[in-house]
Amino acid sequence: MKTNKYYPCHSEKSINDFADLLYSCAREFGSKDCYRYLRRKTEYKVSFSDFAKTVNGLGSALCEMGVNKGHTAIIGEKCYEWLSAYFAAIIFGGVAVPLDKELAEDQIRSFINFADCEAVVYTEKYRGVFEGHESEMPAVKCYICISAGAPVSLTDEPAVAPETNHMPYGDTVKWGHYLNVKRGLPEVVKKQDTEKMSVILFTSGTTGTSKGVMLSQKNIISNITEALKIVRVDSKDVLVSVLPLHHTYEMTAGILAAFAVGATVCINDNIKNTTRDFKYFQPTVITLVPLFVNTVYKKIMEGIRKKGMEKTVNGLIKTDKVLRRVGIDLRKQFFSQITEAFGGRLNRIVCGGAPLNPEMVEKFASFGITIAEGYGITECSPVIAVAPFENVRLHSCGLVLPNLQCYIDRDDPRDETGEIVVKGDSIMLGYYKNPEATAEVLDSRGWFRTGDCGYMDKDNYLYITGRKKNVIVLNNGKNVFPEEIEEYLERVDFIKEVTVVGRRSTEDDTINVTAIIYPDYDSLYEKGIIGDMEVESHFKKAVVELNKNIASFKQIRGVEIRKTPFPKTTTQKIQRHKIDKE
Repeated sequence: MKTNKYYPCHSEKSINDFADLLYSCAREFGSKDCYRYLRRKTEYKVSFSDFAKTVNGLGSALCEMGVNKGHTAIIGEKCYEWLSAYFAAIIFGGVAVPLDKELAEDQIRSFINFADCEAVVYTEKYRGVFEGHESEMPAVKCYICISAGAPVSLTDEPAVAPETNHMPYGDTVKWGHYLNVKRGLPEVVKKQDTEKMSVILFTSGTTGTSKGVMLSQKNIISNITEALKIVRVDSKDVLVSVLPLHHTYEMTAGILAAFAVGATVCINDNIKNTTRDFKYFQPTVITLVPLFVNTVYKKIMEGIRKKGMEKTVNGLIKTDKVLRRVGIDLRKQFFSQITEAFGGRLNRIVCGGAPLNPEMVEKFASFGITIAEGYGITECSPVIAVAPFENVRLHSCGLVLPNLQCYIDRDDPRDETGEIVVKGDSIMLGYYKNPEATAEVLDSRGWFRTGDCGYMDKDNYLYITGRKKNVIVLNNGKNVFPEEIEEYLERVDFIKEVTVVGRRSTEDDTINVTAIIYPDYDSLYEKGIIGDMEVESHFKKAVVELNKNIASFKQIRGVEIRKTPFPKTTTQKIQRHKIDKE
């Protein structure tokens, strides 16, 4: 571990592989709640030991069918059964292939074929994707369907093998569990190969543009253990899992890291139920993306405005800052009504997946909630850097993980900013069936080019300035990172979503920095700003004021108004490449 006073080293937990992770936690935390969830207004709980038995049952069934060493696709709504399939595929010798549940039906089948899947685990909603389409997926030998309900009840009573290749999840797990009772766990569980491919994760895009990131157990386990040294999470914590499970940020930071320390994860099965789940499960820490943080803050402030409490809240914030300077912290008392929206116990948020407006860190800190920003990329399992809750630095996405080497590849030696390049145990094996794309980003010595630009300070804190492929190159050769300008625009009232692009002028062929804005129409209408011309005029005036604080070459020269939200990924990242194709 690097010698650095800012590395808090909260956890020294050693994990060898996924089997060690599952079984050591089952022994250590036993009957403690591993997962909690609501289904049809009924709460269910799954203990660490019962989850391990469920994984063993499913894994042994896969072994008996001869598909355990193959690739298993997993798709559907968030549930503990989904997670058991992920663990079972890996621990019993195969490869887990998590798929985005928002994919079109034909894309799902195409990804399954491309990834050479032999088994599919899916929730009831996706039955029509597979039944009647078996001939389109010739390599698939079994389809296991998860039906919503109570957790599988495991007993030592005899259970028979399913009679067809379309199998109910519960019956499959019971059959595998019975095999374990009779014969013990298969030998494959004891022979974990941590260096081989164990997960294929597809980047955003269609089957033609998406790349399959190959990760090993070593990649993922090292990422968990190193991140836990920096981020304070333990067995007393309760999390609500909001982000999709196929995304490696949520899987590593929100699920596996929590599992490793014995924290309880409460599963949010639908984003519409997020507020309900926060209030019901009362989390202490959550992982979110910036858009979610921004949305929550705007809803909080909207509620404050409607109650006519703006002056009161602003006064309390100022008073709190003075009191905390002398060691008095009354934020719980001052802002209990605000934090009640999160269940009343939330004090930490890990935020990643996209750039976060630094103002959000300060605003949430005023309410007693610390936001630690992180940075990562799927190819790095995914965490590259994360801030310790005790030492958050505005504008920084945190400390580079202790096990990673990182350098900034500068085009100009006089410039502190350049492309972020990393090396270490968390770096992917490559892209599945795509050696050409692999060679473009990963060299023979293991250095991975992230495609992101930034710089590091003397304490190893990393700062992101923008995505290399998003950079706007002006006619004078100067570079403008859209993310930086978007940060300014997020401060403007009544902007719901915004993206900055470079538009070529038809008059003089110059490239102009242009803001594409999706307004908060409801709030505008409440203020009497209704017509299209009025809306556009409002934002043009706001941009004129904003430009006074922006360097002249970076100033916004054009404003475009959208009528609909931007196209997004399931983790709520705006898909820039689709904007002009709509």
